[in-house]
Amino acid sequence: MTAASGRSPAGFYPVFLNLRGRRAVVVGGGAVAEQKVLGLLDAGAHVTVVSGETTPRLEDLAAQGAIEVRRRAYRSGDLAGAWLAIAATDDRAVNAAAWAEAERAGIPLNAVDDLDHCSFIAPAIHRESDITVAVSTAGKSPALAVRLRDRIANLIGPAEARLCDLLGELRPELAARVPDARARTKLWYRIVDSDVIEFVRRGDLPGARRRIEELVRDGRATGVVYLVGAGPGDPRLITVRGLQILRSAEVVVYDRLVHPALLDEAPSCAERVFSGKHGHGRHAEQQEINELLIDRARRGRLVVRLKGGDPFVFGRGAEECEALRAAGIAVEVVPGVTSAIAAPAAAGIPVTHRLHASGFAVVTGHQCDGASDLDWEALARMPTLVVLMGLSALPDIAARLLASGADPGTPTAVVASGTLPTQRTVVGTLATIATLAAEAHLEPPATVVVGEVVRAAPLPEVSISELAHDAGLVVLT
Repeated sequence: MTAASGRSPAGFYPVFLNLRGRRAVVVGGGAVAEQKVLGLLDAGAHVTVVSGETTPRLEDLAAQGAIEVRRRAYRSGDLAGAWLAIAATDDRAVNAAAWAEAERAGIPLNAVDDLDHCSFIAPAIHRESDITVAVSTAGKSPALAVRLRDRIANLIGPAEARLCDLLGELRPELAARVPDARARTKLWYRIVDSDVIEFVRRGDLPGARRRIEELVRDGRATGVVYLVGAGPGDPRLITVRGLQILRSAEVVVYDRLVHPALLDEAPSCAERVFSGKHGHGRHAEQQEINELLIDRARRGRLVVRLKGGDPFVFGRGAEECEALRAAGIAVEVVPGVTSAIAAPAAAGIPVTHRLHASGFAVVTGHQCDGASDLDWEALARMPTLVVLMGLSALPDIAARLLASGADPGTPTAVVASGTLPTQRTVVGTLATIATLAAEAHLEPPATVVVGEVVRAAPLPEVSISELAHDAGLVVLT
């Protein structure tokens, strides 16, 4: 650790070099050298290759006059006039000689896979037009750098490149219109963090320009609300679209079923508002959420209403959508993976099966205890019944189905914390499942599955005496 900064010294200072029209020398003519030459040409360098043998691609480039090739072994003086050099050979002695010359002449040199003879590291690079991302591991693991680069590349595509071009065009105009540097910086962040990128993704550049103009003229221009499904629990199960929107959010309104890791995907400056409701949730609480979404949108914010599962599957997303539209707020729904399918699947239970079930019904446990307007006789005849949020009402659910003619021996499962590392599954029959779930001390969120499809799960059978010894999976028949 350095005393001055409190940080571990990385050893390399990251920069982007302007190589346009500058001379670069590559020592070596194999596949690795070819890769380095192509990267240098992309950067606009004038490339000289020093090697007795070269790849066919390098020969073609030489024939086209794109590069100069000195068809011989490296010798001292070959780096004269170079602005940058790369040694791409398997010969450590050659690397050392090139390094010595580079050091004497003050020329930055990279020796591939030879960290002792490097004054700079060539990072793994992703380019999308004028956007360039470079990842380096200080030479310790180029393979890891490549894989990290690939992950980042999934976040940066043509839309981001088009937005970059658009913002570049507008830069001189905004500098003239907003002369105060601090105000202009704040405005740029506001534009980048807004929904302008969504217009660009749709190919609506005129719309993107209009939206930017709104933000320039009136920082309080009406924003937009996205109802985003966060998925069943595992943060990796949010959709690509949902993650894109979340990473642009200025406000995130989330419930208790949203994994904390997803909140970390939002910008650090985004406002985070917990909207979790306990019990069944009263109308007044939902009204407060509606008013919060409307208020933040009217302040010109990009608001993400992040909801567990899918916004329109027992998530009251439809009510929020209606309230927002009534208030004149633009709203978009981003569907999510619902626990009704994902939780059973995570436990190996298919909700449909060619031999057991050609359809399934989904209900909420909040409609299963006390007064209910559900058609229990119809539900008792369904090949597969899935109950979300049904753990507390499980005794009543089983009793109603049995009273409506369901077979007491119908296989039944409860999947708690589906898709998460803490997932637990209890399997029994419709007649025994409430007792078994209680004895297993399952905690919500939990999904109940009733039907022959439960038999399709690859679950081992254990006796009731093993219940207390199994911390993860309990199967009782």
